[in-house]
Amino acid sequence: MPVITISSQYGAGGPELGRELSKRLGIDYLDKEIIHKVALEVNVPDSEVEEFEPKHHSKYKTFFSTIFDLDALKKKAKTLEEAEQESSFDDRDEIPYQFNVDGWIDSDIYKQMIVKIISALGDRRGVVIAGRGGQHILRDNPRTIHVRLVSDFDDRVDKMAKKRNMTTSDADEYVSTMDSRSRDYLRFYFDCDPDEDTLYDIVLNTSRLSLDSCADLIEKLANGLVE
Repeated sequence: MPVITISSQYGAGGPELGRELSKRLGIDYLDKEIIHKVALEVNVPDSEVEEFEPKHHSKYKTFFSTIFDLDALKKKAKTLEEAEQESSFDDRDEIPYQFNVDGWIDSDIYKQMIVKIISALGDRRGVVIAGRGGQHILRDNPRTIHVRLVSDFDDRVDKMAKKRNMTTSDADEYVSTMDSRSRDYLRFYFDCDPDEDTLYDIVLNTSRLSLDSCADLIEKLANGLVE
């Protein structure tokens, strides 16, 4: 069974499709589990890894995370003596990130772990991978199906307004923000645009097709690749 990567505009149904394919094909759907694996690899809490995830992505934050300890910047100002005693400087700041680290994560380490884990999943096969640049990391893997879900912006806004009990105006802003963070995440880490059609084997519009119809099409592709 092949690997399936799913890239989705926010609110277009990526997680729902991933879970449906997992059930139909009898393979794992991995989303939050990837966060947990990164956390285990570098010995930090899952919450610290989540700060580098697409939904929290900030190009300024991720850039400066390789220079500063961002947690330290959030602390209240202290006296010079206290600052010296409680300095956040760590010798690991001077170590190139290809070396092993423990209890430490920044954007470089996060990317290395994401590439390592998704590459390993590509070798394993038989898994559905949610987002995180899978379409780029596994672009040369012949046993992979890359899927992109899109949907009309207004449909996604309506969906989020109902799901999160938001006003239409708030939902509009929320969907726009999440779309922007997703694009910035892929550009920052992988220098690619999620809307580049050549990254995918199939692009499906869930404003025109039901999730069941999308799953039917991808299931046929997966079974054909196995054959």
